[in-house]
Amino acid sequence: MLSTNAIFERKRSVIEPKPCTIEAIYEMDNETFEHFCDSLMENHSFISDLNKYMYVDSAGVIHGLLALNTESGDGILIDSQGYDYARYTAFMPNAKEYVEKQISLVAQQIVKDAIQMSDECEYAFDCESAEKHYGLPVTDDNGIGAILLRKLQEREEFSDIEIEDDVFYLKLKDEFKIEQTMSEPTMQM
Repeated sequence: MLSTNAIFERKRSVIEPKPCTIEAIYEMDNETFEHFCDSLMENHSFISDLNKYMYVDSAGVIHGLLALNTESGDGILIDSQGYDYARYTAFMPNAKEYVEKQISLVAQQIVKDAIQMSDECEYAFDCESAEKHYGLPVTDDNGIGAILLRKLQEREEFSDIEIEDDVFYLKLKDEFKIEQTMSEPTMQM
């Protein structure tokens, strides 16, 4: 059986999806998510705390906060327009699966880069590089960095991972190190 959740609207003549980018993720359990869904027009501290990640850019792309139910996997993409409540929302069924897949792909690329470019089994990248080279907006408070860290910790290639001052320090296990040639590899996407 193929089951999911959806929002149906009566006699809608067109569907006009809008381009959007998830800039922050706030994870919550099922009970908290259900309470949030029942109180979208109320002020929520997590929306207030992550307000800087919600805006519409000059190209019309909506940058939003994803409220993510870690149990059901569904999410609500929010653009609060500077308010502390969910002023504009979009229901996203199975959002957890989508987010985890996208972040896993980034983690896979980081592993490849670490193996190719590491010096003495050590590799580091900062949050700004994560967005520039991997297309993933990572900050210390946007929730995406925490999910990326979990995905990197699941990888067998690393013996140690530390984060300090917005820098991810990764230590490869010896068996994953490759001998470097005289020419330095360049980061490719």
